[in-house]
Amino acid sequence: MFRQDRGMPRLIRPNLPSTVETAIGFLGSRAQADVLRQLAILGPSTVGQLQAVLEIGRPSLNRHLEALSRAGLIETDPPRGLRQGRDVTYEVQPRRIRHLLRAYVDYVEGR
Repeated sequence: MFRQDRGMPRLIRPNLPSTVETAIGFLGSRAQADVLRQLAILGPSTVGQLQAVLEIGRPSLNRHLEALSRAGLIETDPPRGLRQGRDVTYEVQPRRIRHLLRAYVDYVEGR
């Protein structure tokens, strides 16, 4: 729809709290939800162990793991910078997930 001045309407992007933005980011990704679920089921796991149970290519899995790590939803052992040829183990952080979900629900409910 065009405005009367013939310009395109401006898209509105609300200024959300960072925790809500993070929650929306991972809630909207089926693949990331599946990665988190499998980590919760398996416990600490390597990329190879995750790839064996997920139907996802290694490059995609690595991207999802990196995004989840940046969001604080998983932790790695050893941490970034100390890996140098070592297998990395990923572990889900359920307290962080609950915190983000609580922030999202509070936002939606107007709290």
